Parts: sequence; C-alpha cells; structure tokens
Amino acid sequence: MLALGLAPLPHSDWLLYWESAGDPAAYERGGVGLWLLAVPKALGLGPVLASLVLNLAAGLLVLWIAWMLGQGRRQGWAILTCAYLFLLAPYVGIVQLDMIAAAFLAGALACLLRSLDAPGRRRFQLAAVALLAAGVSTKPQYALLAWTLVIVLALPAWLRRRQEPWAPALVGVLLVGSLLGYALDNGLRGLSGRSEALRTSSAVTLYAGLLVSRTENCGYWSPEAARAAREDKDKSLPLAIRDRLAAQPPIHWRAVIWCKLPQVLRPPAFSLYWLLEAPSVKSRVAASPSRMVQEARYQRAIDAERSLYGVVTFLLLLGVAAGALLAWRRGHRFAALVPVAWVLSFWAVHLVFEIQGRYFLGMYLLAPLFSAFALAAASRRPSPGAVECGVTPYIPPEPTR
Repeated sequence: MLALGLAPLPHSDWLLYWESAGDPAAYERGGVGLWLLAVPKALGLGPVLASLVLNLAAGLLVLWIAWMLGQGRRQGWAILTCAYLFLLAPYVGIVQLDMIAAAFLAGALACLLRSLDAPGRRRFQLAAVALLAAGVSTKPQYALLAWTLVIVLALPAWLRRRQEPWAPALVGVLLVGSLLGYALDNGLRGLSGRSEALRTSSAVTLYAGLLVSRTENCGYWSPEAARAAREDKDKSLPLAIRDRLAAQPPIHWRAVIWCKLPQVLRPPAFSLYWLLEAPSVKSRVAASPSRMVQEARYQRAIDAERSLYGVVTFLLLLGVAAGALLAWRRGHRFAALVPVAWVLSFWAVHLVFEIQGRYFLGMYLLAPLFSAFALAAASRRPSPGAVECGVTPYIPPEPTR
C-alpha cells in the first residue's frame, strides 16, 4: 500500500533495470532476474506493480523455504526471516533485483538439501547449481561471496567429508553455480556489446570501497571513485590496484578500513530511504501544501525503522551464533561453520568493496536459512547411492538376531 500510494518512479540503477528489461541489446546487468522483470513489463504493468508482483513472490518463496528448512521443529528461523521481510516492506515496490537474487539462492539451498535423501538426487543437485547461477547472474556480488565461501569452506569440507558427507556437495554447488552465473552475466553483456561495462561497474565498487576511499566518505560511492575507475580503464586491474595502493601509506588504508568497520558490522536501514528519496516522491512532497507535516511524519518513520532494524538484525546475528553453537555441541563441526562463514564472507568482501545498507540484504535475509539448512543437512543421512556423486554412502547396521 505504501508503494502504491507513493508510486516511486525508477531512477538510478532502478531506471537502468526497467529500461533494459526485455531488451537484449540494452543489457548491462541483471541476469535472469532482469528477464523475470521483463514478463510483467511486457504484460503492461507499470514499474511499481511489476516490482510488487515479483518481490512479493520472492519474499513469500524465501519465507516458505525458511519454514521448510526448519522441518516444523526449528521455526525460529522462519520467524526471524518473517521479521526481516517486514522491514523490507517499503522496498518491494521499487524496481530492484536484490530480493529476486536472494530468492534464487534460497531455492538453491532447498534443492541441495532435498538432494541428500531424494532418489533423483542428481536432478536436485543440478537444480541447485542452476538456481545459484541465476542468483549470481542477477547480482554478481554473490559471485564474490560464493568464492569467499569456497575458500573458507573447502578445506573443512574435505576434512569432515566422512562425518558430514554433504559438505563437499555444498562447496561444489557454490563453486560451479557461481562460475556459471558469472559466465552467464558476461555472456549476456557480450551479446549486447557492453563487455566493458563489467570492468567499469566492478571497478567503481572497488575504487569506492577502498582504492580512492577516504575517511570522509568511508567506503560509500563517490564521484571521485567513478572518475578514477574511468581514468584507469586502460590499465589491467592488478596494475591499477597496485598503483592506487602504492599512492598512499599503509596507515591510510588502515584508517579507511577502520572507518568502514562499524558500517560493515552493523549496516544501516535502507528500505524507507530508497522509497522516500525517489525523485518522483521528493518532488511530490515538495509541491504539497502540507510539506512540513509530511516531512516530519517521514522522519519519524525513518527513526522508528532505524531502531527496529537494529533490533531485528541483532537477533538475526544472534540466531546465527545460536545455530552454530547448537551444531557444534552436537558434533557437527562443518554445519556450525556454514552460517558463520556466510556472515563473515559479507563482512570480508565489503571491507574492500563499496558499502551500502542494501548490499547486506542477502546476508540478513538468508542467514536464518543457512543456519536451518546446515542443521537439517547435518541431521540427514545420504541415500545409499550417493557414492556416485562422490559422497560417502550410509551403510545400515546389521540386524540384530
């Protein structure tokens, strides 16, 4: 209702998504999610209605998967997911692909869990890879996160492959799915003749997050970052990084990371901000006779959102810690590591790359699902034929006489 009432028109990245949806020649980024957006657009829905349809469906799907992964017993995960989705309510009417990308990853977790004891396990494993690839193509940020997870989890998965035989499957899906999603995004960009856009857009997030960041802007986007990325576009990225890092003493980079750390560990609320800062909404408020009243009301809403966001996100992190402790006490060492690694991967990536509150949507929304997935996977035994997929089979004990 809020989005329908304010009717925020697309701007910035949102406008790029809306204009390029359904047009292969205009593709720059958005992957599979962009083609989903093209469906309601082709049916004649406006940007707000199209976004509501897709993002509500994505949110309901994530909530259903959270409930399913809890297996009817650990529904605290679903409650936490529902609480965070409530905070995203102002965000669902905006032409963004963040929730769609997160829903793809949630589906990948559900398929991977199903593959552990389903007769058609390979089919479910392939579905998990395909869904992860769709999520990465929609939001390439997830490629960096998946690769960080692979680095963190690969050795523990190998060491715990007999005690927790599902561990190698998780690492394999993360690696293969992320590579395919990254390739799909690059392929679509190549077909549209915009291959150079990857270097420019990716470099801007790196330049804003670290290479030209100062303690004044503290890792957020800046015009200087975009300008520096364009200046270095003819250099190879490793050479550009080396030159930029050498231009400042180590104490400068420590100061930048230290400045970013509070924003990375406790990202700010963002849903109402992006709704109310839409130029179409701001101009409507500015032209209203009751402008002062509306602005005061919006500020109270933002203050309330900020407080509630802090409580809910703290509970989400507390839930990750509780799930990890529970798995550890039950002897599931790898399962305990998985949800913690999911959160740490976001923190590690964004200590280097650009930060925005909305970039952490996936971390919080999927954190309960990773906890529930790890505990559910740890409690299952693989089907007897799982050895074909490189997983140690479960051998039932001899019957007692």
